[in-house]
Amino acid sequence: MKGLGDYLEDMVARAYREAERHGRLIGRVSRYSEVRTEAGGRVRVEVDPEVYYRVEGPHRRVGDYLVIIDPKTLNAVLARVAGITRLDEIAGLGVDPPLSPYTSSPDPQSLLTLTFIDVEPLLEAPLEGGPPAPAVSAIEPQSPVIDPEPGLLERLLHLPGEGVTLGALASPGGLVKGGRVPVRLPLKVFLQHVLIIGTTGSGKTTLMKNMAASMMSLSNPPLLVVMDLNQDFIQLPLEPSGGPPSGDPVYESVYRGVKPPGRVVVLTPVTTTMARMAVEEGASGLEGITLSLARLHYADSLEPLAGPPGPWRVATREGTPVAEEDKVVFIPYSINTMRLPTDSLLSLMPGLTSLSRETLRRIRERFRRIHGHYPPLQALYAALVQYSERRRDHGEEDIVDLLLAHIVSGSYSEAEVTTFKVNELGMSLLDAAQEVLAVVRGVRPHPGSVEALHRRIGAILDSGVADILVSTPPGGGGTGALTPLPEPGWGLVSRLARESGAPVVVDLGWPANRGLGGLEGPRLAAYRILEALISWRQRLWASRSLSTGEKVIVFIDEAHQFFPQERGAREEQEANRQVASMISRIARLGRARGLGLVFSTHSPRDLHDIILQLANTRIVLRTERGHAERLDLPGDITPLLPRLQDRMMVVASHAYREGYVMAQTSLPLVAHYDASAQ
Repeated sequence: MKGLGDYLEDMVARAYREAERHGRLIGRVSRYSEVRTEAGGRVRVEVDPEVYYRVEGPHRRVGDYLVIIDPKTLNAVLARVAGITRLDEIAGLGVDPPLSPYTSSPDPQSLLTLTFIDVEPLLEAPLEGGPPAPAVSAIEPQSPVIDPEPGLLERLLHLPGEGVTLGALASPGGLVKGGRVPVRLPLKVFLQHVLIIGTTGSGKTTLMKNMAASMMSLSNPPLLVVMDLNQDFIQLPLEPSGGPPSGDPVYESVYRGVKPPGRVVVLTPVTTTMARMAVEEGASGLEGITLSLARLHYADSLEPLAGPPGPWRVATREGTPVAEEDKVVFIPYSINTMRLPTDSLLSLMPGLTSLSRETLRRIRERFRRIHGHYPPLQALYAALVQYSERRRDHGEEDIVDLLLAHIVSGSYSEAEVTTFKVNELGMSLLDAAQEVLAVVRGVRPHPGSVEALHRRIGAILDSGVADILVSTPPGGGGTGALTPLPEPGWGLVSRLARESGAPVVVDLGWPANRGLGGLEGPRLAAYRILEALISWRQRLWASRSLSTGEKVIVFIDEAHQFFPQERGAREEQEANRQVASMISRIARLGRARGLGLVFSTHSPRDLHDIILQLANTRIVLRTERGHAERLDLPGDITPLLPRLQDRMMVVASHAYREGYVMAQTSLPLVAHYDASAQ
């Protein structure tokens, strides 16, 4: 049997042989300092001058990763560089410097001293394989220290092997291993919701576009829905103007298989003003209006980047007009409240008191019991205005004036339009208004509730995105009709998206960019689309038709515009609370129904606190330190956030064994026009 000395010699020699198989040897655990294993402890590593000066590696940068090979167990201990100490030999000997620095000349030979690196042990795992665990084992002096191969580093960090690629592993100084270690998020993590924070110019939109392209490149991609307030994501089917970002180390290493999706399903809110504009330009009927708006949307939004469109095809599918060409499937979006349960309508009217909400419920449900449908908003609004103005009886002309402001009448006269029957209702709009007025009188609501309701319903009508009634030619009997622009069902939208292999981009910015409305219409559309989306998933689940492998991921860009902090007047605060309650319900129910939310904002201070609570994963790009302190991030990275390079991020998630990693995404994988970068 060998003596202990021979045994130790063989043990250490074996550790060094194994170390050189798994990376480049750069030093050893110092024999001159005690090696303590304790929470938050540090281990001192010695690096020879030959290695320090001639070899590039993590021993030169704080925050990079080294691996210690423990001779006893051949465990690989992952450690992060916490500090680097250099000492001039003359200073080390305690020799006093010259009285005048000007009489001294450089003495490079005195730099031939050991470099001492203090590292923080993080995780450990057997070299031959196995999952990592917290680094709690004793570490021996003279243990070899290596710059690990990318595969060993990926295994020790326990980085997911599949999922949505965010970028390549990085440290505060830049890319680790030249960008060869991919950082991914498993798709199931998105079902527990993600928050992305980044100041203007930090690369937030580039990251989200790259995430979208990666998500759509998966073998079984989810239904991706993007709430796009700035028209950034309608560019998803287009390559960057100069082609893929060849030469970018992150692209070359981890994004080679990711391609733009090739097509996009555009779901855009259509307003009454937009429908009128299409009719004035010669369009007729729902298909004609859809085709006219599709061409205009393409000319405004895609033609400057993609060139002229291919031939358009337009047809009605499942009651919804759809226009298609090579790159785009265009679906106009309007809210049809005649088919909307009262709870869903109330979600578009946050801030109402419980009394007002109950009043609306009673009026609508009583009308529905009598006539089989809910009344259109125009009729409801006209009746409430008539009732609230001191309950005076007004002439038919007054009601007609209220109604005509919210109808796309085309070339028909006012007298004709008011007698046209609403297709889904079986009566004219004028008759419907008078019927609603009779119901209101029977309910005898409180005057304050009536005032609040007609004010809120008027605001929805003014936004133009609900109950767009379009006059259509007379039928065989010679009587025309008012046809509501249908609200597309998510069953149809998802089917079109899957047939095309395309994401769904809800273009909330186009109407505002055309000067066809403010933010209120897009905000209402966003609330309704989210509510309809979770209702669709709930119906599938209830009917046992929900596939466990089919997921829906929703990106909400500029989330603070839709879910703001509770500020302002009391009514505004109450509205924000009700919106927060809605998104909380969607998030909590969505988790069990295969629906995940990704919120993006430049300022968490402006975002409702419920979003911070719901998001289990936080991705933070360059941001103010004050913003970072709201996000409950590890204390050692918070000071770094204001100084992060472009496209670099901290990803804090339970998906990573250590709790967080740093990564850098590539240059844009899809078209990305940013005027601020010109």
